[in-house]
Amino acid sequence: MMGVLVFCVVVLAFISQGYSSQENGLLDAGGCVSRIKQQHILTNSQNFSMDLRMPGVVPTKSDNYLCMAFPVPTSRDAYIVDFIPHASMDKVHHMLLFGCQTPVSTSNYWDCGSVQGTCVDEASIMYAWARNAPPTKLPKDVGFKVGGNSGMSYFVLQIHYGDITAFRDHHRDCSGLTLQMTSKQPFIAGIYLLMSVDTVILPGKRVTNADIACDYTSYPIYPFAFRTHTHRLGKVVSGYRIRDGKWSLIGRQSPQLPQAFYPANKEVSVEYGDIVAARCVFTGEGRTSKTYIGGTSADEMCNFYIMYYMDSKHAIPYMNCMETGFKELFQHIPAEANVPITVSPDQMNSMMHMEHSGKRFLLNQVSAWPQSSLQLGQVSGLALDSDSNLVIFHRGDHRWGADSFNRQARYQQRSLGPIQQSTILVVDPAQGTILKRLGTSLCPMATVMPGY
Repeated sequence: MMGVLVFCVVVLAFISQGYSSQENGLLDAGGCVSRIKQQHILTNSQNFSMDLRMPGVVPTKSDNYLCMAFPVPTSRDAYIVDFIPHASMDKVHHMLLFGCQTPVSTSNYWDCGSVQGTCVDEASIMYAWARNAPPTKLPKDVGFKVGGNSGMSYFVLQIHYGDITAFRDHHRDCSGLTLQMTSKQPFIAGIYLLMSVDTVILPGKRVTNADIACDYTSYPIYPFAFRTHTHRLGKVVSGYRIRDGKWSLIGRQSPQLPQAFYPANKEVSVEYGDIVAARCVFTGEGRTSKTYIGGTSADEMCNFYIMYYMDSKHAIPYMNCMETGFKELFQHIPAEANVPITVSPDQMNSMMHMEHSGKRFLLNQVSAWPQSSLQLGQVSGLALDSDSNLVIFHRGDHRWGADSFNRQARYQQRSLGPIQQSTILVVDPAQGTILKRLGTSLCPMATVMPGY
């Protein structure tokens, strides 16, 4: 029986290696410097990629902001269509990517949390990441314009290292991004950032709202993604377009979930004369002193990012709003903006598991899948094989319940024998049809062991 149990675990460990092509894997601490030195731009006739990584830094203090500049690899127009993060929230509080003409330095990384900042000229935010957010892929025909006449000849990667206890062993860090780029794109992407600069959260106060609103005075933009950002006290962040007094939701999310760019309400565009507004809901419970907006992890932030596209003839890569919203205006905000989004312990545990395993995935529900009948028991593991087929590890007609194990963690249902169904199914990801069956009569209880 022990041989059977070992076989079930080893098989899943082998299958899980199929994830390797899907990961944004973290570089190991010892080898990251030598590996980034070998990073080069991969090109073909129109598409290429570029790695932007910290050069093996060792943060020396908590709330260290470090920046590194990288020249745009072409003098012609180019467009970023995909952002792939390489970072983990146990080391990195957040990352920002800026574009500009003249960075503070082009020779080495620098401390950009001081008066030096990121760029000598105006810097445009193109991407933001925090809390193990998955990759961001832009819609078809949409890209962030760089090079050429864009006014962006350099990228500046900014990383905020919050709590540096992860660096007690003084290992070097090479966190950063991979950019997927192309040479032609009809629509130009940009970022509209709404942020509070003067909110004060009183200690013990159950609810504090940070409200931001600005009149929109430019050409039409079409939001396709949004991102929220607060620190620990944020409960929910919501963004809206207001037109003729009507509030239309752009996006709403808990900032305690992975701070990714989530799909925006596609029915909402923003035009001249509209108002763009956002609210962050905070709690001061558990705090013994006032909390201010600031750059350290003990401070708070209230940011709502809108990723949009617009016609290339009128493209503006970056806009922001930092005006406090009028109380009279926010009396009419929809009630949903005041309702915290609960983050369950399971969601937090899942996020932390992703952090420690170094795996990043973007999950989307497909309501019409599978198109054929797929009979499954309790599912204990999912993977992708080397051909991108879905591999399912399930328990067939055996069920793992409260009585499956005793207090000594011994399996109590051995009399049921091994699972008679195939516990491993290789499935066509498009149709849901079974391509291969494995593991009949081998596993008494199919499970995923931690660490595999």
